[in-house]
Amino acid sequence: MCDLGDVFTIPANLEKTFDQISRAVAHVFSHGALPIILGGDHSIGFPTMRGTAQCTSRRIGIIHFDRHADIQEKDLDERIHTTPWFHATNLRNVPASNLVQISIGGWQVPREAVAVARERDTTIITMSDVEKLGVDKVAEIALEIAWKDADAVYMSFDIDSVDCGFVPGTGWPEPGGFLPREALGLVGRVAKEGLCGMEIVEVSPPYDTSDITALFATRVIVDALGAMVANNKVGAHKPVIDKPVVF
Repeated sequence: MCDLGDVFTIPANLEKTFDQISRAVAHVFSHGALPIILGGDHSIGFPTMRGTAQCTSRRIGIIHFDRHADIQEKDLDERIHTTPWFHATNLRNVPASNLVQISIGGWQVPREAVAVARERDTTIITMSDVEKLGVDKVAEIALEIAWKDADAVYMSFDIDSVDCGFVPGTGWPEPGGFLPREALGLVGRVAKEGLCGMEIVEVSPPYDTSDITALFATRVIVDALGAMVANNKVGAHKPVIDKPVVF
């Protein structure tokens, strides 16, 4: 494992920041490494996915943990943290039909996102669905849809998918999300089939208490990697890298 440090971003220029993130992720992914991105708000979901997708001609699915759908086109006239999956699923090899969103149901889900999700025929699994179906069945559904006709799957984990009583260090805290063991159970089940990359977003240290949010985010990464190691899936994404990246 190697820490490559921070991507140089320009907070006052979102689009240029997106370009920087895409270039960095493409650099890592195109060399055969598994990119693990520590956010950052969820706007980075689009450029991280773009950086990954441009290195391959193959189809990529997305499994997204969040309380919010984040699939409207714009918010405040920009592509920000509520919009990544609209733009990611506009990429040629990242179809909306392979996007699965788990734990949706926060009070602050933008109405625009709900309409777009219906229009694009994505799959939303609400927190109520998780309660009714159980972790094993939800994992089965998510994997079936994300992997259908796909060659790789990317995982995006928004820390606010977990109940805010356990992860106070986030900019958009939501009651009623996952219990930690539910979230970790799902992460392990998803990751054991192999990932081409993953991101942990919306962790905000200034809002954290006793570092418990940062600790949980770290545990998500460790559990995902552990599941991949245990199932011999580390490096399994390499065959999909078939396009040279020109900067």
